[in-house]
Amino acid sequence: MARKIVEDRRSIGAADTVIRSPRRRLGFASNVGKVRPVDEDSLLAMEIQTAYLSEPRTRLLLMVADGMGGHRRGDVASRTAVRAVARTILPLLTTSEDIPQGTYDQELRAAVDQANKAIFTEAARNPECAGMGTTLSLAIVDGRDLYVANVGDSRAYIINEREIFQVTRDHSLVQEMVDRGELSPEEARHHPRKNVITMALGVYDEVTPDIGCLTTEPGDMVLVCCDGLINHVEDEDIQRVVMGASDPQTACEILVDLANKGGGTDNISVIVARTQPLSRT
Repeated sequence: MARKIVEDRRSIGAADTVIRSPRRRLGFASNVGKVRPVDEDSLLAMEIQTAYLSEPRTRLLLMVADGMGGHRRGDVASRTAVRAVARTILPLLTTSEDIPQGTYDQELRAAVDQANKAIFTEAARNPECAGMGTTLSLAIVDGRDLYVANVGDSRAYIINEREIFQVTRDHSLVQEMVDRGELSPEEARHHPRKNVITMALGVYDEVTPDIGCLTTEPGDMVLVCCDGLINHVEDEDIQRVVMGASDPQTACEILVDLANKGGGTDNISVIVARTQPLSRT
């Protein structure tokens, strides 16, 4: 099984002031599934806590990359993409300053571009990796703001008691058919070509990720996942699990179990995070 890239780092510093860190806000789970011989997904889930001049700040960095199963060494592609994005974006997320939306947009595009180049570089060094590719769904939580970047058909959602809302748009053949009115969303879900994607890292010299920013509300949860979850668990069941679980980690484990019970035909990777920390009692 390919080694997962899963990190959860905490960094708090102050010379003479005690600063309490918030309760844990995220969980993650990944599983090879019941059919694939190798797990080609990579994920990263980081809660980045900093304190400068006794002013604490927390940001979340969440990523799921789904290596392309029809290509050689999709596990290498996904791992390479996640590491390249982390190297590019982490210096920004550890700053003590407020980060404008325009800066996030610019840095997210740069991070995706670096990931794409890193995959081509790795493939050039290793002939066994020629033609490898990966999707990438990336979310950053900074205060009430949620920033997303997406390439391929991995997804990010906002979930609350009222709804489950898909933030990202799939780069896929069936999504294009839905956009043209040729398929309904339900028909697309079960279409035989639903796994045909129209954009991926490591396939084209240049990629144009979808970049967006939303404002979250108290009680909102963020889900980042690969299609191995979506293919086997209905939206209403995902919403029920995420909102009903005792904590994000439990929600992730239940979702992976449901996807396997539903068939487990692909690798399954899930991250769940609270957009805002629980208040202390």
